[in-house]
Parts: sequence; structure tokens; C-alpha cells
Amino acid sequence: MRRWLLLVSVVIVVVVLTTIDPRYVWKYVWKTETMKKRDAAYQSALQAYSQNLQPGLTRREVANYLRVRDISFGQMCCVDERSAFADLVKVGQEDAPWYCSEYYVYVAFEFVAAESHQPWGTFLWDSRARANLDDSDVLKKVRIFRKLGGCL
Repeated sequence: MRRWLLLVSVVIVVVVLTTIDPRYVWKYVWKTETMKKRDAAYQSALQAYSQNLQPGLTRREVANYLRVRDISFGQMCCVDERSAFADLVKVGQEDAPWYCSEYYVYVAFEFVAAESHQPWGTFLWDSRARANLDDSDVLKKVRIFRKLGGCL
């Protein structure tokens, strides 16, 4: 009985593999490899920022580090921490699902408000814009943050 089940399984697998267009199989394999390479690049960027910008630094110190290196960044309320805006550095872009027009990958610098203040708005990309940002906010965490945009 086991041999019969094994034989049927093998036949089914062979039939399925021979009916699949090889272009789709290679496209899937290529896409998977591309995703792995991009994820490795994101992790590399995260590691570099994490080594140089440790939790406990102030928002001013993080902003100065980024500006000195001419790294464009923006702010967004609220990645995980709700008391302060997060600083975002764009490190990549993914293929967006059909219902969205963009899918960006950022390194997010999450801050905790040193003094009580309420962030407003949702997203600022001009690093010179100051939307109730306090330079004394303290860096809590550095992580990868993915954000869909332009969705239906």
C-alpha cells in the first residue's frame, strides 16, 4: 500500500512539474533570490546605523550624525512609540501589491519624549521641518520599518 501511495505521489509531482511553464518557475526563483539580496542590504544598513547610533542618544545627536553624512531623513508619527516622532532613513523600495502604488523600506530611529509633548500630523519628509519635535527626545530603538503608500 505504501509503495502504491508513493508511486501515485511521484506521478502527480511529475505531471505538475511538466505542465508548469518553466518561465514562471525561474521568475519565482529569481524573485526569491532578489528578495534575499535586498533583505541582506537592509540588515547591513540597520547594523551600520545600530553600531553608530546607540539607544540613549538625543534626537539632536542622531540628526547631526545624519546631516554631517548628508543622509536624507524625514519624520513620521508614530512607528511604535506614541510619545514622539520617529526619524526615517529610506534604504529601499519593494514591489507594491496591486492595491498600493508604493512600498518603501526605512531604517527607523524611534524616540521617547524626554518632556511631555503631543506629536501631530503623520509624516514629514523635509528634515528641516520641525513639527513639535524636541531635540532632547531620547533614542529608544533602531529597526527596519516597512510602509505601504498610495493604497486604495
